[in-house]
Amino acid sequence: MELDFTSIKKEYEVYEKVYLDLLEQTLLTLKIKCSPIVSISLIDDIAIHSINREYRHVNRPTDVISFAFLDGDSNRAKLLRSKSEVVLGDIYISIDRASAQAKEYGHSEKREFQFLFVHGLLHLLGYDHMKIEDEHIMFPLQEKILKSYEENQMKKEELIKKAMEARKLSHSPYSHFAVGAAVLCKDGQVFLGSNVENASYPLSMCAERNALYNAIMHGKKKEDFEMFALVADTDEPCSPCGACRQVISELYPSDAPILMANLKGKVKETNAKELLPFAFDASDLENK
Repeated sequence: MELDFTSIKKEYEVYEKVYLDLLEQTLLTLKIKCSPIVSISLIDDIAIHSINREYRHVNRPTDVISFAFLDGDSNRAKLLRSKSEVVLGDIYISIDRASAQAKEYGHSEKREFQFLFVHGLLHLLGYDHMKIEDEHIMFPLQEKILKSYEENQMKKEELIKKAMEARKLSHSPYSHFAVGAAVLCKDGQVFLGSNVENASYPLSMCAERNALYNAIMHGKKKEDFEMFALVADTDEPCSPCGACRQVISELYPSDAPILMANLKGKVKETNAKELLPFAFDASDLENK
């Protein structure tokens, strides 16, 4: 999955992460298997007016324009189900239009930028609303994707709060470096862990491993885990040590989200495959 993001205004660069998450949510909702490549540009009314005039023969600015690379491709459905990289196309969103429409419709600017991206993305995937029957498919799908995204964001925020609570239980009299972790299971249960230090330093245990071991002790298995969060008082989002990465790679699903956070509110999302590529696992011990 790749998002080529550009914005004419620096303050709107925060939407790069939002759009990555929305792209991932769309793939999950539509059960798309390919690795899509999407270009998204946040521009102004003048630029989008020019694009409209040149390519659509429309002499006015609009909120969003999509150029789908798979339009007319009879193999589109097959490509989207494949596990190969697929270039979906380009999306252009007018910052001016989005800001004005947010005020007009009485919702946040963020909500409008999210909606326009999903709208444009669905066009890249072959959805349309020119006919009433097509509209009845595309519009509810937009809302379903946005609702799922919002629910998932709330879930992430709550799990980070749980990790912060766990951090308060840290026993770190030597390093004074308190870490908290929380693992969310698919049944809604959350298991906490904090770092516990020992005068013999190698015998100390990290928060990440304690959280996972806590869940395992209560009968949870790798396939039960949905999301993982860890937090510490660091300048950048806290990252697991090498030993924790090895344990995570064995006990936690390779593609499930891992939220690395700090007390300043910075969050970086990753997964076990990115934390420890080419990990040593049980398969390396087969036939030994």
